[in-house]
Amino acid sequence: MNIFGLGASGAAGASGLGSLVPGAAADANGTGAFEQLLGDLNEAASAADAAVSDVAVGGDADLHDVVLAVELESLAFDLAVQIRNRLVDAYQEVFRMQI
Repeated sequence: MNIFGLGASGAAGASGLGSLVPGAAADANGTGAFEQLLGDLNEAASAADAAVSDVAVGGDADLHDVVLAVELESLAFDLAVQIRNRLVDAYQEVFRMQI
């Protein structure tokens, strides 16, 4: 995931949430972006769970990496919630339009 992956203005190689940006992988009917968002959110949650489990069982995971994975998951979740809120607002606005 690349938090700065918004077109050509992003920093190459930086890790983050850039692949969660809607429109980055949209297919012809526009459903691909939200599916990609949910997939990336699931990957972030899995990575955070694995890191926490590794520390809990006494693995050799660095605590800094575990905290970073948990924070990335938190940011990914917050981004997904905000995008969902925007989609719901857009739907409600379209629903309120008079024909």
